Amino acid sequence: MKLYFLLFILWPLLLSTNEPSEKKEAIKGGLVSVNPNRPLNWSDFKKVNLIGNRSTINAITQSTCEIEILKIINKGNHVSLDIEVKINLHKELSQVKNDFFKTRDAATKERVLHHENGHYLIAQLIGYRILKAVNNYKFDKKNHRTQLNKIIKENFKDWKRLDEQYDAQSTKPHNPEMQARWDRFIASELQSLK
Repeated sequence: MKLYFLLFILWPLLLSTNEPSEKKEAIKGGLVSVNPNRPLNWSDFKKVNLIGNRSTINAITQSTCEIEILKIINKGNHVSLDIEVKINLHKELSQVKNDFFKTRDAATKERVLHHENGHYLIAQLIGYRILKAVNNYKFDKKNHRTQLNKIIKENFKDWKRLDEQYDAQSTKPHNPEMQARWDRFIASELQSLK
């Protein structure tokens, strides 16, 4: 019984990574796997001449979120679900422009990489939110897949909204104060969900 959902931030292609997860963090009612389980570095990004036909984009991070039902537990008048949420970096679609490395100084490269890591952490945040929502939900025995789909879709909408706000507030134009606020927000949210 597998149910898969993929969301690619800012990219409409449907591809997935086959890399094994490096981290599996068990939480009541399921687990979250993160691959890679470390901050991103530039070797995680494919070098390209242009990203999405837009010369203004220096780098883009693409993550996938896959949900698998591990177990359905009968609780009398409802069921609960144990799920695995797999967050993966999509290395083929995570890209950086070739000329970015030639024309930018080390501080700018580090700042952009830090920002891209924020997108990767937002993907992880959404994975933990999905797991928490599933753990707190009393599913109907016959409609549990439909109800799970609704939880996932709501969180994917929030994922898109958070990513868009993150970019708008911290990079358009570059705003170090807002980047720091987002860093604190993401860290706090992740800590509260783990």
